[in-house]
Amino acid sequence: MKIFGDYHTHTYFSDGRGGIGENIAAASRRGLEAVAISDHGFNNPRAFSLTRKKAAKQAEIIEKERSRYHDLRIYHAIEADIIGTDGETDMRSGDLEAFDFMLAGFHRFAKPKNAGAFFDMYVPAYVHKIIRPSKSVIKRNTLAFCRMIRRFPVAVVAHINDMVITDVKEVAMAAADYGVYLEINMKHLAVMRRALDGIMATNVKLLANTDAHTPEYVGDFSALDAFVKECPEIVPRIANAVLGEIKFRKSI
Repeated sequence: MKIFGDYHTHTYFSDGRGGIGENIAAASRRGLEAVAISDHGFNNPRAFSLTRKKAAKQAEIIEKERSRYHDLRIYHAIEADIIGTDGETDMRSGDLEAFDFMLAGFHRFAKPKNAGAFFDMYVPAYVHKIIRPSKSVIKRNTLAFCRMIRRFPVAVVAHINDMVITDVKEVAMAAADYGVYLEINMKHLAVMRRALDGIMATNVKLLANTDAHTPEYVGDFSALDAFVKECPEIVPRIANAVLGEIKFRKSI
């Protein structure tokens, strides 16, 4: 299956193992028409995440790379963190102005908003494979993601139901209402398979991304063929399976 843009890639500015130029060159070799540099947000450990100073340096590098690749749309994005059950993220007012768009999801090492968020959201996430979350925990998680979508200009919900388990149908409905994409993450296809029934019960749009942490995986969507063969009706939902510029949400 042909995918024309990869909107979730990491570099050494967070926990990736390549440079911005290497990711962009890889996207060009794959024949993509668009690529995003989307390193981890501000509440992750500083050695493995963006800081506002590092984000500014990224912007300079990306602007230089844009002058070299005229046939490739290059986006400066961020993979932000949900850090509280009230939908709080690690993005301050005005932060999004530095980026073209914002992905958001849960990350185990991101600093929670407070102790309540740690016990209510993080602890159940850490043990979810051993102790299945209760209905009340799932409801709380679902509300958290829906609140995040309503409160922040999230453009893409990254790797839904990775660790923090939600009612995917409810989150997908909220995403559809606000023009937010749910991500088909190449690293979390097993999780996505379990979420398909809920997703297909809504009209939410999808975005296939590699979540590449090394340049050689940028634009590698080879695992997607088997996935869509199981559920071919999902193909029309995948926005980057069609040529053309993706319109990303930038405001609430």
